[in-house]
Amino acid sequence: MKRALTGCLFLIVASALQGPALAADAVETAVGSCWSCHGAGGPPKDPTIPIIQGQQAGYLEKQLHDFRSGERENQIMSSMAESLRPADVARASAMIAAMPWPRGGAQAGEAAPDSVAACQGCHGADLAGGPGPEGVAPRLAGQFSEYLEDQMGAFARGERAKSKTMTLMMKSLDAAERGKIAKYLAGL
Repeated sequence: MKRALTGCLFLIVASALQGPALAADAVETAVGSCWSCHGAGGPPKDPTIPIIQGQQAGYLEKQLHDFRSGERENQIMSSMAESLRPADVARASAMIAAMPWPRGGAQAGEAAPDSVAACQGCHGADLAGGPGPEGVAPRLAGQFSEYLEDQMGAFARGERAKSKTMTLMMKSLDAAERGKIAKYLAGL
């Protein structure tokens, strides 16, 4: 009887210890599937897809929740986000954020438009993101200009309306000014 109880206890402990390892493997597998679009070992090949390695963890987590809930629409990203258990979203975000930021390949040298100073209020003096007035602001420095320009346009058109500040700011800028900002940010 004592041997049977010891055996059962061993199996219970072994199962409990194996559970988190299996969950971590599932998260690693899910994160691994990100690189088919977001770039394996470097930036994505398509500059309309954002660089996510090294992005702010809180921002990534928020975006995954928004894709899961339908508050942010993209069929591929919604499916990817839904493949993660809600409890694994923070862990996946932390794994991606811990990776080094790859260079996007943009040429440095664009002069900083005056309007960039307003970006620093939320995205930080170095534009690398972090805690801001409306939650965690994403890193902008070194992101693809095409992606940034597209997202700024989406805010200006009201297609991305989760940030009142971004919506108002982007509506106040014309497309040419948003393009200048995007090119400057990509070169950082």
